[in-house]
Amino acid sequence: MAAEAPAVPSPVSPGGGAPSVPAPKASPPAPSRRGVPASRLALVALAAMLALWPAFKLHLGPANELRVRFPAAGWPLAGQVSFTVEKDAPPVLRPLTPVEVEQVLGDGIPAGQQEVRVQLPRDARSAEVTLRPLADLTVEQVTWFPLRGAVVSGPGVRELPFEQHVNPDGSRTVSVARLRPGFWNVDVADVLFAVTVWAFFWLVLEARWGQGRAAAFARRRSGWARYALLPLLSWGAWWLIFFPGIISYDPLVQWEQLQTGRLEDWHPAFHTFWLWLVGGPFGSLAPVGALQAVLFATVLGKVLEELGHWRVPAWARWGVVAWVTLSPAVGSNVIAAWKDAPFTLMCLAVMLLVLRAERRGGLRVADAAWLGACLACITLLRHNGPALSVPVLLLCLWRYGDRRARGTMVSVMVLLTFMVRGPGYALANVAPAPPVLKQVLLVHRLGAVSKDPQLPPEDARVLEELMPLEQWRKRYACLSVGPLVFGSPLQREKLAGRTLELADIAWRYAKRHPEQVWDQQVCVTRYVWAPEGDLYIGPFNGGGNTVDPNQVGVRPHSWFTPAQNFYEHVIFDSYGKHGLLRTLVWQPSSSLYAFVLGLVVVLWRQRSLGALLAVMTAVLNTLAWLLLSPNPDLRFLFPTVLLAPLLLALALAPRLRRGSDAVAKPGAPAAVEAR
Repeated sequence: MAAEAPAVPSPVSPGGGAPSVPAPKASPPAPSRRGVPASRLALVALAAMLALWPAFKLHLGPANELRVRFPAAGWPLAGQVSFTVEKDAPPVLRPLTPVEVEQVLGDGIPAGQQEVRVQLPRDARSAEVTLRPLADLTVEQVTWFPLRGAVVSGPGVRELPFEQHVNPDGSRTVSVARLRPGFWNVDVADVLFAVTVWAFFWLVLEARWGQGRAAAFARRRSGWARYALLPLLSWGAWWLIFFPGIISYDPLVQWEQLQTGRLEDWHPAFHTFWLWLVGGPFGSLAPVGALQAVLFATVLGKVLEELGHWRVPAWARWGVVAWVTLSPAVGSNVIAAWKDAPFTLMCLAVMLLVLRAERRGGLRVADAAWLGACLACITLLRHNGPALSVPVLLLCLWRYGDRRARGTMVSVMVLLTFMVRGPGYALANVAPAPPVLKQVLLVHRLGAVSKDPQLPPEDARVLEELMPLEQWRKRYACLSVGPLVFGSPLQREKLAGRTLELADIAWRYAKRHPEQVWDQQVCVTRYVWAPEGDLYIGPFNGGGNTVDPNQVGVRPHSWFTPAQNFYEHVIFDSYGKHGLLRTLVWQPSSSLYAFVLGLVVVLWRQRSLGALLAVMTAVLNTLAWLLLSPNPDLRFLFPTVLLAPLLLALALAPRLRRGSDAVAKPGAPAAVEAR
């Protein structure tokens, strides 16, 4: 019989527990892919950028302006322009457009003078402008001005030599023999193009073939960047087509305040500081829309990445990307220079931070600092901002128990708010908001009072002191307070200190005619909840102009005129006619009902108030405009419009176990229930 093999003792763990299994013999490591040095990839990206730069310089962007300055005229002008592009080609002759002969005042032009600004190709060689009637006014200066951005090197903006003569018909002709070559003027647009395109190519190359920190950064950021790319391209196209952006009356007033140095808090001065910070170095409002497109795309991408951690289906996340990419209501508001765009951006950032805190089971100190900064911006960007930020702050203090995070959030919010509204406003010499702003809703109520056939004589006397009674009745419209305030003979200075007196008049009217007060409220808020209704979407006039008329030098200059015409006549025709398309695309009611549906489903599935806290800014914003709306503006409901598809996507997420990454890692142990 064969000898029995000696027994081999089983290995025992050091703690005396169950026997451990010996580790398998390590296999040799797989050969790693050899990366390309970062310096070589950077040079390849530089070569690609330089290859594209001439096409960008010569073919992309608005035309240059030939600016002709002369003493201010008190009559309308007309004329024509001829110019040459090729050396031996015949000149091109065309009449001046109404925008070109519009007499520009302000915008750095000395008092008593004005300019006409004629758009010409950037590679134009010579030009001849005829203006009539202008026989008695001598042209004093001619400049060749690039519109794409401030010139940082090259010939720059200089006075050009010119000749002028008076024609028999009373017109004056100005001839410029040589326009400075725009190609050698390196402007801010060139710099931004070079940096952006080079960085994009370099990061793509690093993510594919690189090694080291840059490659790790590129691969780590690809999670949210893939969601941000398509919206950024869409909103960037909006900005280029409607360059310098969607600019209505409010930002134009703020831009004028920055030019004169007389700031007023009618439009929140904090937003005026934002316009100065972004547009001031360029002398233009155009960078505002461009930067907002980048910021919106970045934050939206990170929110969608966070929804991936919540196990929202990929098709739902990409559905959100498709919707915000194609929606004109989103695109037009992203590039708009009004305060509602950064306000909505802060609401989106709050959603990101709260969702992240819910997934992690608590608010971390770094995220608390960001949340405090976002709440401070919400407080400062609108006069009704505290009605949103304070409740959200209190709910966060109740929801999250970490003392350091709570203290950081409160400290950052209070400190930033105090520093801006205290020393910041004092140093900038910001004038307080006039009484009419604080009483604008009351003025609207008084407009309804003026139509009362049973108006008491004492109340009629008070209204007469502010504005003739027939003007009250003529200008009143339940839809908007604007006609009563703007361009009216309202004695604004007499509103000071009379809030209680005027409120008492409105209260007595409400007791006499409660049904009239209700009808007015239904009328002025109809745009919020009704499928059809009057709605202001921006300064689109059907003629390619997305800038309100102004005297501060802000003019529309599309980079792609054919595309602009397409957008104007196809996309915005959907707004011009009432119907299903307008309801789905433009009316905020469709977004409101989608928002409510998504919120109900999320609360039912999550069994947690954390999801409600994530969108509480949009909820409170909607309620505020349902109670206190003065005009039917789409921009007021922009937070609801943008967050609605995100909330619908979140409704598809499985129930979150607070304090665990189970949603991000299927199969991980569940954590404690959410409160």
